[in-house]
Amino acid sequence: MKPLLILFCAFTCMSFVACRKERNRTVPIQGTYTTTNEILEPAPMLKQRITGIGQSTYLNIVKFVAVSVLNTTTPPPFQLSGPATFYAGNGDEFYTAFIGTAIPNADGTITVEMTHTVTGGTGKFKHATGTFIGNTIANPKNPTNTIVYNGIFNY
Repeated sequence: MKPLLILFCAFTCMSFVACRKERNRTVPIQGTYTTTNEILEPAPMLKQRITGIGQSTYLNIVKFVAVSVLNTTTPPPFQLSGPATFYAGNGDEFYTAFIGTAIPNADGTITVEMTHTVTGGTGKFKHATGTFIGNTIANPKNPTNTIVYNGIFNY
């Protein structure tokens, strides 16, 4: 009887440890990416594919691709929205939906801020959630710009 009790206790402890490994983790997401834009449709509903290459802390996100629609039919601040896919170095992905604003500046640049809401993913990001903010000052005269992301990520 005693060996069965010891075996039961050992199995229970191992199951607890295995379950504990599957618990969600919450980490800050911070990253800086160099972006390039490709116009897919012209204004007034400006549709662009934005590709960012860079690095994030904790998650090893090395690339993202967003499709942004910027509504220029109203006075500034212009509203923008769209989906994005973020790619980890190991091939796992997570997906977001974003909304934000674009404000033209006197020097010809545009201050853009967007809020991404994580909607899921693949691999270790299969059940991911979270929210993070992207900030950039875009210069339409330059082919590349820089965006910085900060927020919380659960996976």
